[in-house]
Amino acid sequence: MSRRISVVVLLAGAVVVALAFVGIVWAAGSGTPDLGGPVVVSATPSEKPSPRTPSPDKLDAVSTKRADPVKPPPPQRGGDDDDDDGDNGDDGDD
Repeated sequence: MSRRISVVVLLAGAVVVALAFVGIVWAAGSGTPDLGGPVVVSATPSEKPSPRTPSPDKLDAVSTKRADPVKPPPPQRGGDDDDDDGDNGDDGDD
C-alpha cells in the first residue's frame, strides 16, 4: 500500500511542477514588453559644448621625484610548523 501512496505523491508532484512551468512560460510570453516611447537621435548637436580641456599654460607640471621606499612589515610568528601533533618527532618508520 505504501508503494501506491508514493507513486500518487510522485505523480501529484510532477503535475504541480508541470503547472508551475506552464504558468511561468505563459507569464513570460504574454504580450510585448513596454519599453517606453521612441528615442530620437539627431545627427547634429543642438548646441556647441564649451571646451573642457585646459590650456597648456594651466596644466600641472609632472613630478619626476622618486617616492620614498616602503619598509616591509615585521615578521610575524605563525603558520604550521607541523611539530604540534604530539608524537615527539616520531614519524612512525621505526
